[in-house]
Amino acid sequence: MESLGLSMVTRALSLGLVTFLMFGCSEERTLADLERYVLTLHQDTVPQVEGLPDQPSVEVVVYTADEARDPFAPGNVFGKEDDGVEPDIGPDPLAPDATRSREPLEDFPLDALKLVGTMSLDGQNWALINAPDGQIYRVVVGSYLGQNTGKIIQIDESTGSLEIEERLQGASGRWEVRSIQMTNGE
Repeated sequence: MESLGLSMVTRALSLGLVTFLMFGCSEERTLADLERYVLTLHQDTVPQVEGLPDQPSVEVVVYTADEARDPFAPGNVFGKEDDGVEPDIGPDPLAPDATRSREPLEDFPLDALKLVGTMSLDGQNWALINAPDGQIYRVVVGSYLGQNTGKIIQIDESTGSLEIEERLQGASGRWEVRSIQMTNGE
Protein backbone atom coordinates (compact mmCIF):
# COMPACT_ATOMS: atom_id res chain seq x y z
CA MET A 1 0.00 0.00 0.00
CA GLU A 2 2.76 2.36 0.81
CA SER A 3 4.38 1.75 -2.57
CA LEU A 4 1.05 2.56 -4.23
CA GLY A 5 0.90 5.90 -2.37
CA LEU A 6 4.52 6.69 -3.23
CA SER A 7 3.87 5.92 -6.88
CA MET A 8 0.88 8.27 -6.92
CA VAL A 9 2.96 11.08 -5.41
CA THR A 10 5.73 10.55 -7.99
CA ARG A 11 3.19 10.63 -10.81
CA ALA A 12 1.61 13.81 -9.52
CA LEU A 13 4.99 15.54 -9.21
CA SER A 14 6.01 14.43 -12.71
CA LEU A 15 2.71 15.67 -14.17
CA GLY A 16 3.13 19.00 -12.40
CA LEU A 17 6.69 19.40 -13.67
CA VAL A 18 5.70 18.61 -17.29
CA THR A 19 2.79 21.08 -17.07
CA PHE A 20 5.09 23.80 -15.70
CA LEU A 21 7.64 23.26 -18.47
CA MET A 22 4.98 23.35 -21.17
CA PHE A 23 3.58 26.65 -19.95
CA GLY A 24 7.11 28.11 -19.65
CA CYS A 25 7.86 27.28 -23.30
CA SER A 26 4.44 28.26 -24.65
CA GLU A 27 5.33 31.88 -25.41
CA GLU A 28 7.27 32.04 -28.64
CA ARG A 29 10.25 34.35 -28.71
CA THR A 30 11.73 35.74 -31.92
CA LEU A 31 14.96 37.41 -32.97
CA ALA A 32 13.15 40.75 -33.08
CA ASP A 33 12.30 40.37 -29.38
CA LEU A 34 15.98 39.78 -28.60
CA GLU A 35 17.11 42.79 -30.64
CA ARG A 36 14.52 45.03 -28.95
CA TYR A 37 15.66 43.80 -25.52
CA VAL A 38 19.32 44.52 -26.29
CA LEU A 39 18.50 48.03 -27.59
CA THR A 40 16.46 48.97 -24.53
CA LEU A 41 18.76 47.32 -21.97
CA HIS A 42 21.53 49.94 -22.06
CA GLN A 43 19.48 52.85 -23.39
CA ASP A 44 19.52 54.78 -20.13
CA THR A 45 23.10 53.88 -19.18
CA VAL A 46 25.68 56.65 -19.49
CA PRO A 47 29.30 55.47 -19.63
CA GLN A 48 31.61 56.81 -16.97
CA VAL A 49 35.04 57.66 -18.44
CA GLU A 50 37.78 58.96 -16.21
CA GLY A 51 39.83 61.84 -17.51
CA LEU A 52 43.46 61.39 -18.49
CA PRO A 53 45.97 62.00 -15.73
CA ASP A 54 48.00 65.20 -15.89
CA GLN A 55 51.21 64.69 -17.80
CA PRO A 56 54.42 65.82 -16.12
CA SER A 57 56.18 68.66 -17.84
CA VAL A 58 59.12 67.71 -20.03
CA GLU A 59 62.39 69.50 -19.49
CA VAL A 60 63.74 70.85 -22.75
CA VAL A 61 67.44 70.23 -23.37
CA VAL A 62 69.23 71.77 -26.32
CA TYR A 63 71.93 69.52 -27.81
CA THR A 64 75.05 71.29 -28.97
CA ALA A 65 77.26 68.83 -30.79
CA ASP A 66 79.85 71.43 -31.78
CA GLU A 67 81.35 71.66 -28.30
CA ALA A 68 81.37 67.94 -27.37
CA ARG A 69 83.69 65.29 -28.76
CA ASP A 70 82.21 62.59 -30.98
CA PRO A 71 81.77 59.37 -28.96
CA PHE A 72 81.79 57.33 -32.17
CA ALA A 73 84.99 58.71 -33.65
CA PRO A 74 87.40 55.90 -34.66
CA GLY A 75 89.90 57.10 -32.08
CA ASN A 76 87.34 56.68 -29.30
CA VAL A 77 86.12 53.29 -30.49
CA PHE A 78 89.35 51.58 -31.60
CA GLY A 79 91.92 53.53 -29.60
CA LYS A 80 94.25 56.33 -30.59
CA GLU A 81 95.84 56.23 -34.01
CA ASP A 82 99.57 56.88 -34.21
CA ASP A 83 100.02 59.48 -36.95
CA GLY A 84 97.78 57.48 -39.30
CA VAL A 85 100.38 54.69 -39.65
CA GLU A 86 99.09 51.24 -38.78
CA PRO A 87 101.61 49.00 -37.07
CA ASP A 88 102.80 46.03 -39.11
CA ILE A 89 101.68 43.02 -37.10
CA GLY A 90 103.00 40.50 -39.59
CA PRO A 91 101.36 37.35 -40.84
CA ASP A 92 98.74 35.67 -38.69
CA PRO A 93 100.30 32.58 -37.09
CA LEU A 94 96.86 30.90 -36.85
CA ALA A 95 96.00 31.36 -40.54
CA PRO A 96 95.29 28.03 -42.26
CA ASP A 97 97.76 26.70 -44.79
CA ALA A 98 96.38 27.69 -48.20
CA THR A 99 98.72 25.29 -50.04
CA ARG A 100 97.47 22.18 -48.17
CA SER A 101 95.24 19.89 -50.26
CA ARG A 102 91.75 19.46 -48.84
CA GLU A 103 90.55 16.14 -47.42
CA PRO A 104 87.15 14.57 -48.34
CA LEU A 105 85.52 15.30 -44.96
CA GLU A 106 86.16 19.05 -45.38
CA ASP A 107 83.31 19.18 -47.90
CA PHE A 108 80.73 18.71 -45.12
CA PRO A 109 79.75 20.94 -42.18
CA LEU A 110 80.97 19.60 -38.86
CA ASP A 111 77.45 19.18 -37.47
CA ALA A 112 76.55 16.90 -40.42
CA LEU A 113 79.33 14.43 -39.52
CA LYS A 114 78.66 11.65 -37.00
CA LEU A 115 81.27 9.81 -34.95
CA VAL A 116 80.48 6.11 -35.32
CA GLY A 117 83.22 4.77 -33.06
CA THR A 118 86.88 4.66 -32.11
CA MET A 119 89.40 1.85 -32.21
CA SER A 120 93.07 1.18 -31.65
CA LEU A 121 95.08 -0.59 -34.34
CA ASP A 122 98.83 -1.28 -33.97
CA GLY A 123 99.11 1.26 -31.15
CA GLN A 124 97.46 4.05 -33.16
CA ASN A 125 93.98 5.38 -32.35
CA TRP A 126 91.50 5.61 -35.24
CA ALA A 127 88.02 7.04 -35.45
CA LEU A 128 85.19 6.17 -37.84
CA ILE A 129 83.15 9.11 -39.18
CA ASN A 130 79.82 8.73 -41.02
CA ALA A 131 79.41 11.46 -43.66
CA PRO A 132 76.21 12.67 -45.38
CA ASP A 133 77.34 11.00 -48.62
CA GLY A 134 76.72 7.62 -46.94
CA GLN A 135 80.43 6.74 -46.67
CA ILE A 136 82.25 5.88 -43.45
CA TYR A 137 85.72 7.44 -43.27
CA ARG A 138 88.64 6.35 -41.09
CA VAL A 139 90.51 9.31 -39.55
CA VAL A 140 93.55 9.74 -37.30
CA VAL A 141 95.06 12.55 -35.24
CA GLY A 142 95.99 15.30 -37.70
CA SER A 143 93.13 14.61 -40.13
CA TYR A 144 90.98 17.55 -41.23
CA LEU A 145 87.18 17.62 -41.24
CA GLY A 146 84.41 20.22 -41.38
CA GLN A 147 84.25 23.41 -43.40
CA ASN A 148 86.14 25.57 -40.88
CA THR A 149 89.53 23.86 -41.18
CA GLY A 150 88.79 21.54 -38.28
CA LYS A 151 91.80 19.41 -37.28
CA ILE A 152 91.63 16.34 -35.04
CA ILE A 153 93.88 16.98 -32.04
CA GLN A 154 93.07 13.90 -29.95
CA ILE A 155 91.15 10.62 -30.26
CA ASP A 156 90.14 9.30 -26.84
CA GLU A 157 89.20 5.64 -27.18
CA SER A 158 88.16 5.31 -23.51
CA THR A 159 85.43 7.97 -23.80
CA GLY A 160 84.79 7.46 -27.52
CA SER A 161 85.34 11.11 -28.37
CA LEU A 162 87.35 13.38 -30.66
CA GLU A 163 88.87 16.73 -29.76
CA ILE A 164 88.80 19.07 -32.77
CA GLU A 165 90.24 22.55 -33.24
CA GLU A 166 88.52 24.75 -35.81
CA ARG A 167 90.04 27.94 -37.21
CA LEU A 168 87.61 30.81 -37.74
CA GLN A 169 88.28 34.35 -38.86
CA GLY A 170 87.28 36.74 -36.07
CA ALA A 171 85.76 40.22 -36.28
CA SER A 172 89.19 41.82 -36.31
CA GLY A 173 90.21 39.79 -39.37
CA ARG A 174 92.66 37.67 -37.38
CA TRP A 175 92.21 33.89 -37.12
CA GLU A 176 90.93 32.36 -33.87
CA VAL A 177 90.90 28.76 -32.62
CA ARG A 178 87.73 27.12 -31.31
CA SER A 179 87.88 23.73 -29.55
CA ILE A 180 85.06 21.26 -30.15
CA GLN A 181 84.48 17.81 -28.73
CA MET A 182 82.64 15.26 -30.87
CA THR A 183 81.26 12.25 -29.05
CA ASN A 184 79.77 9.02 -30.28
CA GLY A 185 76.21 9.63 -31.45
CA GLU A 186 76.55 13.39 -32.14
